[in-house]
Amino acid sequence: MINDIKKMLRITDKHLEIRGVSYETIQKQNTLVLHAILSPCPDVCKNCGAMKEDQNGEQVIVKNGKKEITVRFDQYNYMPTIMKLAKQRYTCKNCLTHWTAQSYFVRPRHSIATHVTVKSIALLKEKVSLSFIAKMANVSITTVIRTLKELGKYLPHSKNTTLPKVLMVDEFRSHVSTEDKMSFICADGESGKLVDILPSRKLKRLTTYFKQFSTTENVEFLVTDMNAAYFQLLKHVFPNAQLIIDRFHIVKHLNQAFQEFRVREIKNLKQQNKTEAYKKIKANWRFFTKNRLNINHSNYKTWRSFRSPKYPYLTEAMMIDRLLNYSEPLKQTYAVFHDLVDAFRGKDPELFLSLLRELPESLEEEFRKKLQNLLKYEEGLRNAMIYPYSNGKIEAKNTHIKTLKRVSYGFNSFENMKIRIFLMNHLIEIK
Repeated sequence: MINDIKKMLRITDKHLEIRGVSYETIQKQNTLVLHAILSPCPDVCKNCGAMKEDQNGEQVIVKNGKKEITVRFDQYNYMPTIMKLAKQRYTCKNCLTHWTAQSYFVRPRHSIATHVTVKSIALLKEKVSLSFIAKMANVSITTVIRTLKELGKYLPHSKNTTLPKVLMVDEFRSHVSTEDKMSFICADGESGKLVDILPSRKLKRLTTYFKQFSTTENVEFLVTDMNAAYFQLLKHVFPNAQLIIDRFHIVKHLNQAFQEFRVREIKNLKQQNKTEAYKKIKANWRFFTKNRLNINHSNYKTWRSFRSPKYPYLTEAMMIDRLLNYSEPLKQTYAVFHDLVDAFRGKDPELFLSLLRELPESLEEEFRKKLQNLLKYEEGLRNAMIYPYSNGKIEAKNTHIKTLKRVSYGFNSFENMKIRIFLMNHLIEIK
């Protein structure tokens, strides 16, 4: 029966003997109490190396009473569990050294079993708060934070890190650094493996960080958004790398330029007292950004802004044409916008860049300028349509980080946040 209790507690120490089990009320909680003795038989003195018995058969290492400690274990059947452990003390007559028996399941001068620490570490890998971990492990938040800080020594050192062929870079809002509100993150563009996070995205800090690597020449592609600071890394740090602008940010730039123009145009219609056109274009704005290949040309039905019997049944294409007929500038801008988007979806860099260079002069000045700003990133645009790399994997990591920050109610320490992010990505090897 005693061995069965040890099996349930996952204790394999053969020198541990459980004498009994009882229930006690401790801190107003009904607690399961295990009474045990730890009494191994040492063969030599840890200090002087003397054997247990001398040449005359007399005992050199003798027992010297017991020291009782209380060890906190994980809950059993939702009940707090502790062990009142009597550890045998020994004395060496040869060197007069005293020591106490120790076991693997609790560290010296500690009162929390390693089983609880392992459970806390496993929960730290999940996107949950420290208070929830403390509650599940039946320990204090201070103990959980102490466990988290101890894992800092297992963080991979940058000197032992090899930079990947495709390096994705981005930033996320951390609020934990006095140096910068935005923190920097980089990852492998092929495997998605996290490389490192830094408390600042400033160019000077990034340049100093990456120059300590001996493998900067391995980086062939730098995938980034339109942050100009990251472009400078190609000159200062990665001379052999090509720039790739994330495709999401290119499409976002096109969509934003078109939507800003549409808002300006409907405001003009309102000032011209064209109320009907203003209301209909405003109410159906989503149809203007829909992929032209997915627009329905055969299904006739009534629409929100064109209800029968005043209006006949229309297809989706006919309805969009009616909306565009209210504004000639909108009609022209719609055609240019979709020509660019179609060229980008078709991954035709020559067509896309030629359309940008040859925008009609009749387009609104602000809309044309915003589109032609993309020509400053010609190399990145071209490579985005040639190569399959994007920042999708690093954006997914940013989403997980945002979730972790939200459930944790933010972080005061950048180091603690970094450890948890590395734990979430299974990049800390605990020995």
